[in-house]
Amino acid sequence: MVDRAIEAHGGEARWKQLSALRLTWTFRGLMFKLRLREASLRRVGATLSTRTSRVEVAPFGPAGSTGLFENGAVSVQPVAGALARIEDGRRSFDSLRSLFWWNDFEMLYFAGYVLWNYAQLPFLLLQPGLTFHDAGSTTKHGARWDKVDVTFPAGFPTHSPKQTFYFGPDGRLQRHDYYVAIMNRLARGARFIHAYQNVDGFQLPSRIEMKLGTFGESYLPGVSLGFVDLDDVTVS
Repeated sequence: MVDRAIEAHGGEARWKQLSALRLTWTFRGLMFKLRLREASLRRVGATLSTRTSRVEVAPFGPAGSTGLFENGAVSVQPVAGALARIEDGRRSFDSLRSLFWWNDFEMLYFAGYVLWNYAQLPFLLLQPGLTFHDAGSTTKHGARWDKVDVTFPAGFPTHSPKQTFYFGPDGRLQRHDYYVAIMNRLARGARFIHAYQNVDGFQLPSRIEMKLGTFGESYLPGVSLGFVDLDDVTVS
């Protein structure tokens, strides 16, 4: 199923010729409003590596600074002044305060790994160390969706160690379930891809909606946690 999905989105051989994606991204919706961050997360540029966990975000933070997420570390380089850096961005979420408000480093860590994951799915599943398990199928909107459970290795920058991916009859990724470990194991998400874009022959996500997951495959249909828009994507 994963091999079929990779081919449906553009193919493994061609993808491995790439080194980077460049794009413009917007985070919007409830979870960003609650953290008073939404206004600063619109039409921001990013360059992400397709080979290592590295995402450069600009502008980010005060006065047109540049943010960098790289192998779990996050840093902010102002236009003038010294570089500020945290080596282990994930540990910053250990504080109770982070459940309600994120500082610049926490926002950058979240944005960095989310962009690195979402923008290149399903090609993210080509990264080394992942294990796959057939999880059967389900019927949604009159179509059969095949399910794959994926276990990510320790230290992999992603939402949670175990996630479920749903692929439609054409092999395209339709849904993605997880929990947000930096928040709480109860912070379950069901992510839906509403639109794709053709980028040099690759089918990549464009419009993404995050729902609040409940039990099993269920989610709260009337509640959207947030949206991720990926635009102006180019490859190199």
